[in-house]
Amino acid sequence: MRCTTVHECDLRFVNDNHRQATASLVATSLKRKLKDCRTIYRPSDIIRYVKQNFGLTIHYSKAWKARELALMSIRGSAEEAFYILPTYCYELEPMNPGTKTHIHTDENNHFVYFFYGSWRMYIHSSMRPVIAADATHLKSKYKGVMFVANAFNAISECPNLVIISDRNVTIENVWNKVLTTTQHGICFYHMKGNMKRTCKLKKHDEILMHFEQAAKSYSITEFDCHFRKIKRKEHIAQYLQQAGLHKWSRAHMDGRRHNVMMTNIAESINSVLRFARMLPVVHLIGEIINLLVKWFTKRRELALKCTTTLCPNFGEKKLRNRLDDASRMNVVKLNKVQYNVVDGDLDGLVHMMNNSCSCRKFQLDQLPCKMSEVELCYLPWRRSC
Repeated sequence: MRCTTVHECDLRFVNDNHRQATASLVATSLKRKLKDCRTIYRPSDIIRYVKQNFGLTIHYSKAWKARELALMSIRGSAEEAFYILPTYCYELEPMNPGTKTHIHTDENNHFVYFFYGSWRMYIHSSMRPVIAADATHLKSKYKGVMFVANAFNAISECPNLVIISDRNVTIENVWNKVLTTTQHGICFYHMKGNMKRTCKLKKHDEILMHFEQAAKSYSITEFDCHFRKIKRKEHIAQYLQQAGLHKWSRAHMDGRRHNVMMTNIAESINSVLRFARMLPVVHLIGEIINLLVKWFTKRRELALKCTTTLCPNFGEKKLRNRLDDASRMNVVKLNKVQYNVVDGDLDGLVHMMNNSCSCRKFQLDQLPCKMSEVELCYLPWRRSC
């Protein structure tokens, strides 16, 4: 026997029709690479992989089929995911206390939507009753939309709940039917983007700056100061008024949106799940659960290490900064509960019994402003903020 080191095989044995280079064989070699949903492996990447590892050139169609077969063997089909969804939910709820699920079907037993919620009930004094809502498109076989609603703290039913979303009317209609006492506010960032496109404004237009300052204003006086500058362009002012000043302006809103002016908390969830949105429904839920467990565990560990009365990265830090500003102010005691604070820039009247200040930050944020911090020096942590 002798070995030939140089082969001159017929071309039909090295092209994409090579009988050993089947889509299923390529799929088997790909499974390890595709287990992580964050791995983006396109047909062009598979063609390159096969060429580098096997010395063969395959067509795009075979690469695509191999990818689909690999994903099917790892996660199953989209149809199978919907089929096992009821059983999955039945097992999920008792294993994860506080989790609620619901599958809604039509009269023909066709899938309409699925609800998944995970929360813990806390006393009202420990939460900010504000929910940020946003939606994103799914990229699996049957597409669809994932609607995300997030809160900075766990929320139960409460009369002063505020929902922050974009200008989608459908979202508001749902809240009005389900939670009749809820206030609805518009994410000022979405409003800013819509105004920019509709009114054809440039990126750094001065009007956009005045709009942002008007939206974040606490008092009507401060709001009017900025809105007067917007009124110089009548069509823009009219657009904002038609949207509803109480929707995007903190000063005009009937409810308290605290410091939540945007839906970025919901959009962050959508961004983190950008790869999971391509998965079948059961695997998408699994990714969401893993994400929440990871976050809850991290925050529980931080909470156990916390030695301050308030959240150190939000309440405690803000109060310390405001207390530092308050040390440079003069205060005149009017009576047992009212104080006049001389800021040098904007004087304020603080009422400690009502937890209010003329600047309205105390009322809307539910945290003492720098002027009310002056009085807290006299009554340290005596009253709830």
